Amino acid sequence: MSNEAAIPEAELLIACLRGTASAVPRGADCRLLAMLAETHGVLPLVYRALTASGIEVPDKAFRETVLNSQLSSKSLAEELEHLLAVFAMRGIEVLPLKGPALAETLYGDVTLRPCVDLDLLVRVGGYHQAEQLLLEEGWEASAPADEYQRKFMRGESMVELHFGVASPRSFPFDVEGTWNRARNGAFRGQPMKTMSETDRALYLFLHGLKHGYGRLIWILDAALALETMPCGPRELIECAKAQGLEQVLYISCAMVEEVFPKRLPESLTAVLGDSPRALQAARASVQRLLAGAAGTGRDPEIWGFYVQAETGPAMRWCRRLAFFAPTNEDSRWLNDHRLPHFLAPVMRPFRLLAKYGLKRAWRTAFPTFH
Repeated sequence: MSNEAAIPEAELLIACLRGTASAVPRGADCRLLAMLAETHGVLPLVYRALTASGIEVPDKAFRETVLNSQLSSKSLAEELEHLLAVFAMRGIEVLPLKGPALAETLYGDVTLRPCVDLDLLVRVGGYHQAEQLLLEEGWEASAPADEYQRKFMRGESMVELHFGVASPRSFPFDVEGTWNRARNGAFRGQPMKTMSETDRALYLFLHGLKHGYGRLIWILDAALALETMPCGPRELIECAKAQGLEQVLYISCAMVEEVFPKRLPESLTAVLGDSPRALQAARASVQRLLAGAAGTGRDPEIWGFYVQAETGPAMRWCRRLAFFAPTNEDSRWLNDHRLPHFLAPVMRPFRLLAKYGLKRAWRTAFPTFH
């Protein structure tokens, strides 16, 4: 199979998420499609898009993978329901950050957004009591608390108990203000706190950017958060600016525009255009993000997916060349070695080769999944 054609699995996956799927491309491997979709956290959404379009998926293993994902999500939802109930009995306010609660709110179904753990935000003042509750429920701390959370395990299940949403040294986030603006909500009849739509959107932008938007589900989260915003775009930008998250907002919008261009609200696009420099910088940051994984610790194969998802040869070559654009990590490396920054474009290819070797670096730019 020629590398100059978008692999059919990547093409079909993107088409499903963009709502343009009409048929399974010739030669598509359903098991590979399931692997890619599961890696990006969008397997149930892809399956729903296929069935909604009347596209039959004959592969039994594909359907079983979807079923296992749904069962896992339902099990985690039951765990969240139980924890919310016991927290409520102790009078501890809990705000689920992602997981089944977010899936139900944004996607309308706990099974449509898979997750592997529960992220629960509690107030700083109630954090010790929340820790004790988890220990009494049979959870064990897997490590000491860091700057904003602590992880607890019970068997293969994990709860991340948060008193913040990110390292304060990395990203600002108005946690106290978020609590003040939070509303009373419920998940399956159990009380919980929910973020305002604006805070939820900013949190999802922050979460996606913190992880380099390395999975499609995080970009979809951002898109849906933007689509469901009750406030106007100018108000959203002002809220982001007030929290020091204006750049995070612009980059997230640029990422949605890059991957799901029709999902960015036109009213927001018009307002973003009022600050052409900020928007241009955000688009440049997106290209660095899409290239940066080849020079960081992230899995190059995930990012190679973006190369092959492009249906046009010119765009695939633009994506490949972007791998050689210097990243922030390259800048830090130059600083550590006291080298001038104009050497960054020259050193970038050598750093990729040193980190991954010729074979893996080549596979990143010319990925094949078979």
